[in-house]
Amino acid sequence: MRRLSMVSIVVIGLVLMALGFASAQVKPGQKNVSLELSGQLNRGLLITNDGDDTDFFNVDNDNTSTRFRLVGQYKGNNGFSVGSRLEVQVESNSTADVNQENKIDDDGDFFGLRKAEIWLDSPMGRLSVGQGSTASDGTSEVDLSNTWLVAYSGVADLAAGILFFDDRSNALTDTAVGSAFANFDGLGRNDRIGYDSPAFAGFKLSGSWVTGDDHWDLAARYAGEFGGIKLAAAVAYAKREPTFDSQVAGSISALHTSGFNATFASGFRDIDNSERDPYYIYFKLGYTSKLVSFGQSSFSIDYYHGEDVDALDDESQSVGVAFVQNIDAFATELYIGLRNYDLDRDDAGLDLNNVFAVLTGARVKF
Repeated sequence: MRRLSMVSIVVIGLVLMALGFASAQVKPGQKNVSLELSGQLNRGLLITNDGDDTDFFNVDNDNTSTRFRLVGQYKGNNGFSVGSRLEVQVESNSTADVNQENKIDDDGDFFGLRKAEIWLDSPMGRLSVGQGSTASDGTSEVDLSNTWLVAYSGVADLAAGILFFDDRSNALTDTAVGSAFANFDGLGRNDRIGYDSPAFAGFKLSGSWVTGDDHWDLAARYAGEFGGIKLAAAVAYAKREPTFDSQVAGSISALHTSGFNATFASGFRDIDNSERDPYYIYFKLGYTSKLVSFGQSSFSIDYYHGEDVDALDDESQSVGVAFVQNIDAFATELYIGLRNYDLDRDDAGLDLNNVFAVLTGARVKF
């Protein structure tokens, strides 16, 4: 039986309170105040082969984990409003954690705080305070393919905890997929002060300062449509010492009215006092269309290449294919993703096998 930490107990209490509020249909004291409870459950079956053994895992999909959120908003006059968001991840047996030596994540630590923030919206933009997305969060992950649920630039998420097997020593290594494949997606979510400008001609600028020494970022985003093509893009500059001195990463995705789409992402880091110069590139081609009456069908194939991501002279490559089927009437998506991970490490004592992984499951939104 799992023992829950004090944080987990508190989170469970918050969940019960939220569900109680929802079931009681509590009405706000002001007519211009709204309260919304939403979230998703995302469960799947992960099958992996490390070149030695095949393993099966009952997992939560770390590409977009199980979570719930409470969003409250007070709408004032003249374009001013105040909002708040509490979002918690409830990820049991995450694909980021399970591996050949740990098939069941039984430490009870499956709760995680994603967001706890307030914001002020005005005609001059949005000011945010608390734990939430930094300016650079998501800038490596712009994707219009509709298969990002199981395949996007964060290729590791499908099987990040799986360990590489060394043929030379006939044993598992301590190198996991998640350490050798990264998409340098900015500063992620953190306790920060952030600003987002109003959109102008499709462009938006953002900046944030994160608690810590010399942790900050700047980002630019674009979204528009012309000539039958929907286009979205983002790029960011970030500093997070001592992890890295600077980082530049971004992505761009285009979707044609025919359903064909293409996505590209790339990023690199400058690490002080290190010979490593890590970078990666990512390409995806896809097709999405309503082939059946009950929802969109989406297919994609992608390729990732990284160098020096985890160690000097590392070369990491991954090829994946994905399929996602929407079922609109039930707010559900069925998916399957297949991915091969190839890590070439410049070490004469190692001969690492490829890791092959299949993840299939369903995400249900509420």
